[in-house]
Amino acid sequence: MEREIISHRLVQRDMDAILRYYREEATSSVADRFFETFLHFAEKARETPRLFHPASGILRRANLPGFPYHFLFRETPCGIRVLVLRHDRRHPSLGLNRF
Repeated sequence: MEREIISHRLVQRDMDAILRYYREEATSSVADRFFETFLHFAEKARETPRLFHPASGILRRANLPGFPYHFLFRETPCGIRVLVLRHDRRHPSLGLNRF
């Protein structure tokens, strides 16, 4: 069975806010690069979740190189579940209640 990437419903809101910010404050190409970086690391986390550092309990953290953002995810029997996409300076508890 193919492992899958499942996101909490609020991850799309997180992504939309980040992309909007980059389009308004930088360029569309920066926003596109951010999105491609996220997809690349989400795929990497799906393939080999244990390569990423434990964050809190069962959660793991995937940093997005070149950007001050990361996402937290947990392993599931069928893949990974991304719980939050957040800025590195956000409060560490932001999104931890998204199970």
